[in-house]
Amino acid sequence: MFDGVFSPERRRTIRIKRSELLKARLDDIDRPAVKIAGDIDEFKQAFSLVHDTYLRMGYLSTPKPHGMLFGIHTLLPQTVIFVAKSYLTVISTLTEIFDTELFGLPMDELYRKELDGLRSKGRKIVELSALVTPADFRWMNVFMYISKVMYLYSLDRGVNDLCIAVNPRHVSFYKNILLFEDLGPQRYYPRVNAPAVALRLSMDCISEKSKSSYDGFDFESNVHAYFHGEAGFRASEKTWAVLPGEDSPENGNSYWTPENVKYFLLLEKSIPDGVNGSQKEFLLSSYPGLTRR
Repeated sequence: MFDGVFSPERRRTIRIKRSELLKARLDDIDRPAVKIAGDIDEFKQAFSLVHDTYLRMGYLSTPKPHGMLFGIHTLLPQTVIFVAKSYLTVISTLTEIFDTELFGLPMDELYRKELDGLRSKGRKIVELSALVTPADFRWMNVFMYISKVMYLYSLDRGVNDLCIAVNPRHVSFYKNILLFEDLGPQRYYPRVNAPAVALRLSMDCISEKSKSSYDGFDFESNVHAYFHGEAGFRASEKTWAVLPGEDSPENGNSYWTPENVKYFLLLEKSIPDGVNGSQKEFLLSSYPGLTRR
């Protein structure tokens, strides 16, 4: 009602403070950790979390028999599944998919032209997807922890653009708080039975842009300090997170072993049935031990 009274900076400050977005609330989490998923149990928990959340929100019309949601892009060598955990339980997850010539990105279904515009400039692009935090844990701000680890990992891997297709109701947050920019217009996304808007974050200039946008903000509402400094990274001595270099193999995610990939391909038979010959050859060469079907 009063948005016109305040400057964008003032509205941003009010929103961050009211939501206490940067406040650490981990006391109720048992041995909290943010990491790259590294075993079958963590993968299964992350995919189950996405499945149940999408089903509840109407993004998935029919439940999967195995109770998990994942696709071919999820199982590619460089794809990274970030998870936040309370001891052994995954309480939040985020998937980062690296662009490849053979598979592209899931967003190509709607925004191929826009993504090709970035590709034509030689930019290294990734898609962020399956960002899920159940309602019971959202107030703890684990979203910000998992986002920062993803951001540091992306910097370490030389990513130029973070791309994402979000529901229109979330656009304001991504643009006003996290400083994403428009990439493509609103379109209907059959995959999730909902509208989507394409956004991008240029990693080349985000540090300077966020520093300028948050210049003069106090500590508790300075998103630039959170992502580019020590602020908020380790809320307490019991918080642990993966740093670039500790779990960022040069040639992909070492946890996507042939055994792990085979496990999920056997569960979701529509995946191998849907790949073309070149894609199948890539999977066979990437994961020795997989068999042709």
